[in-house]
Amino acid sequence: MMTRWILRGAAIASMLATYDCGRRNNNSNNDNNGNANKPPEQPVVQAPVVQQPPMQQPPMQQPPMQQPPGVAQNGMAPMQPMQPTAPGGDFITSQLQMRQQQFAAGMNPVMPVARGTLATSAKQNYSVPLQAGHCYKIIGVGGVGVTDLDLALFDPANTQADQDIATDNFPVIGLQRPLCPTVAGQYRLEVTMYTGQGEYGVQVFGN
Repeated sequence: MMTRWILRGAAIASMLATYDCGRRNNNSNNDNNGNANKPPEQPVVQAPVVQQPPMQQPPMQQPPMQQPPGVAQNGMAPMQPMQPTAPGGDFITSQLQMRQQQFAAGMNPVMPVARGTLATSAKQNYSVPLQAGHCYKIIGVGGVGVTDLDLALFDPANTQADQDIATDNFPVIGLQRPLCPTVAGQYRLEVTMYTGQGEYGVQVFGN
């Protein structure tokens, strides 16, 4: 009886051992089959990091400082060449003002400036109303190109009352002796371009 139980126990133990061995073999085969079916892992390739160059800001250019017209870079006014004055320019006016201060100080203009242009030896006449009891001076100036300008004044009877025929381009009547008419009326002023040619101006001043 004991022997039978011993043999039966040994058979059961052998069966258990065989079952355990088979299960281990199956697990091992399954692991092998799973690894075989599993695709090989691809190595991860890291893309190189591309560094973007820093954006450079364009340099800000300061606008150039504008110099006011007629002012040089060093703050000094540039020298301007003197240009000949065309007829009707400022040269005649400035010369008449200068001669008035020189020869007719204290007198006022009694007529507008008479302007003209004459060739050599040409003449021009003007009617000048003068009042008795007043004193006058008549000033003429020649422009560029005039070397000798003469003036002569004639009374209403056409008699020469005074003249300036000096060799210059700024004749003055009433400088050598006072021009104070005793007879009122229209006097005739004669302008002569004795030497040279060009523009001239004449003006009458009185007190």
